[in-house]
Amino acid sequence: MALLDSRTMTVSLSLFFLPVLILCVILSLPLIAFVVSTLYVIAWVVYLYAAQTDTSFNLPYSPTRILKVNYAVLHMAIGLFTYIPVAGSYFIWRYISLSTSDFDRIIRRNIPYDENNQAAQLDLYLPSTKTNSPNPIVVFIYGGSWSSGTKIMYTTMANTLRELGYIVVLPDYRKYPEVKAAAMYQDVRKAIRWAYTHAHEFNGDVEQIHIMGHSAGAQLASQTVLMDVVRFIRTNDKQLQQAKRTENSLLENGNSDTSSSALPRIEGLILLAGVYNIGSHLEHETYRGVEKISAMARAMGGTKESFKKNSPITLIRQNKDMFEHSSALISHMPRILFIHGEKDTVVPVQQSIDMYNALGEVLPPEKRDDVDVRMRLYKKMGHAECVTALMQNLMGRSRFRKSLAHDIREFIELPPYTEE
Repeated sequence: MALLDSRTMTVSLSLFFLPVLILCVILSLPLIAFVVSTLYVIAWVVYLYAAQTDTSFNLPYSPTRILKVNYAVLHMAIGLFTYIPVAGSYFIWRYISLSTSDFDRIIRRNIPYDENNQAAQLDLYLPSTKTNSPNPIVVFIYGGSWSSGTKIMYTTMANTLRELGYIVVLPDYRKYPEVKAAAMYQDVRKAIRWAYTHAHEFNGDVEQIHIMGHSAGAQLASQTVLMDVVRFIRTNDKQLQQAKRTENSLLENGNSDTSSSALPRIEGLILLAGVYNIGSHLEHETYRGVEKISAMARAMGGTKESFKKNSPITLIRQNKDMFEHSSALISHMPRILFIHGEKDTVVPVQQSIDMYNALGEVLPPEKRDDVDVRMRLYKKMGHAECVTALMQNLMGRSRFRKSLAHDIREFIELPPYTEE
């Protein structure tokens, strides 16, 4: 009898709540319609603003695609929100903590580095303490998906490096849609050559030039420098010329610079959360649903062949013979430090791991000890934090700041670094 009563009660409750549930759904329909419409509008606005403007595309209708685009927008908005205390710290440091004379003494703004390009300007950061010996030079190439960014955003990060004892060169460079990758490489080359040519004016050490890049900037830095290394060695190494040579179409990448404007020898590459395999990263962008609104594929030429030509990992693998036979490799190859966060969802840590492993694969055992290639992985660090951790912040210093500063300074081989 109790069982019968229980079943009867269940049926009664169901009959009571079913109309209530239906009523709630009906009343919620306007809200649901508003939320869905808003998500679609946000996705479509983003597409119309940033999607493939030089190729045909259709507005997305798939709910999955709409959700992915909105998630990417939310992720970007959160990232911008975290920059608020960084921006506040910059204004306090720039306009309250520093006098105009102090600022002008340690930072020189908007120095042209290419007379044929009005936008080609750089900022120069000078150590406060003069030394008898020349100071190492760090040229920083910022990221921004090959389509955005400005040097002023990285002022306090550059100042942190300056306080560590480095001369910091922070250039702006042309971006998509104004230009594609080949022109960006030319801008990076010219900024590096400016640092080398003018080093004597600010007590810079031409034998200690390090190129640091973040995200897209790491791709630009590594591709520019390694491409120059390959070109230099293949042109000048007689021993390599006598060995069996592979096809080297990667050097024909549209860069009009000739050997007369070759880069000086670069001591080190410091690569933060970089992209080294364009094709692989495009797959990741597709998984995230942002490949149509990202500028990467367009900036890199839009074809599988152009993706390979602009991938540092392919440049390394297709010149394996150079690494095996060149007698000049050890003296001309820069030391490399990879830094990447394992929580990076924008550029997966596998990009750095694969590039690091590729270098290990092409280097014969007898040369591996002579070519300094390091990798530092941070378990809880995201994509932007390897840069923002070095910036001043009203919320306090990042937990990664001390470790990053230590890794960078240890790599550049200054005396052991201790933070007060």
